[in-house]
Amino acid sequence: MKYRLLGVEEWQRLHELVPAHLVPAPEVATAAVAEDDNGELQGVLFFQLQLHMEPLVLRSQKVSFKRLQETLHNAVANVKGLCYFAFTDNPQVAQMAKICGMEPLNAQVFRREIR
Repeated sequence: MKYRLLGVEEWQRLHELVPAHLVPAPEVATAAVAEDDNGELQGVLFFQLQLHMEPLVLRSQKVSFKRLQETLHNAVANVKGLCYFAFTDNPQVAQMAKICGMEPLNAQVFRREIR
């Protein structure tokens, strides 16, 4: 196997292996590919930017989290298929996210910092 980063000019090749709705835009992603001796794609792993909401800082109790969230959402509402996330271990913040129409995920989150 040959392992390399796939150039933007070759991005359409990903559709040989990955359903189109799962392929992120090349402007926000990098793809590491594995090719066999014939140059056929046998594997891919994406590194992609993800939008997430944080931190939330409120000075006044009059500030509406829902209105702040709606303002951000409206800024990207025309980008169909875009997802954004909220990470929390606070039940109150989790409830706020649910009220704004966000769905909880049954997933673990892992982190690695480059040093």
